[in-house]
Amino acid sequence: MLLIDKYAYTNKLADYNPMTKFIFVIGALTIVIFFNNPYINMSIFIIMSFLTIFVANIPLNKYLKIMAMPIVFLMISIITILLSISPNDIFISSVKISNKYIGITRESLTESINTLSRVWASISSTFFLALTTPLNNIIKILKKLKLPNVLIELLVLIYRFIFIVLDESKDIIMAEGMKFGYNNMRNSFRSIALLIKSLFIRVLLRYEDMIISLDSKLYNGEFKIGD
Repeated sequence: MLLIDKYAYTNKLADYNPMTKFIFVIGALTIVIFFNNPYINMSIFIIMSFLTIFVANIPLNKYLKIMAMPIVFLMISIITILLSISPNDIFISSVKISNKYIGITRESLTESINTLSRVWASISSTFFLALTTPLNNIIKILKKLKLPNVLIELLVLIYRFIFIVLDESKDIIMAEGMKFGYNNMRNSFRSIALLIKSLFIRVLLRYEDMIISLDSKLYNGEFKIGD
């Protein structure tokens, strides 16, 4: 079971009205989108993190672990916004390499802070909903909002495939680790290549199994979720 899915069913807000949580999160995301203010964004980030950790009772170390992956990609993106290259020293802070200057302008610094705070607020809001609301409740909300069934079916199938990919990759990595597949750089690259190849084949096989399972249950293009 995914860590997010585990806490979605066991947190202290799991039984709280899902529509209220959904509206709360959508309201926060709307504020983030329309008010490009880093102080407001950071306030939302702090509030959502507080509710997730102290009210929903998600362990801090687990919350940081879940937040780590998107934050890493975010920081890489922020670097590309923050740094600029120019033949002239127009920066508030710069380093000269050959005949070019690489540095930070006042505008890029402001834009980076705004982007960073906006994305942090959005991520914390999204994870608050994901960590406190089981998927079946989210699907019920989407059905009440009259979203097209095709979008809801895609959500369910993508969610299911996340489990399949993680489950298969965990087994392959464990098997490779037992054979010392990651004990040095050369073996690590070789193991990663084999992982990708094996994962592709095994996911296709699991997909075929899932299709057979759905057909045996008379699946007609719609997952039945009770009200």
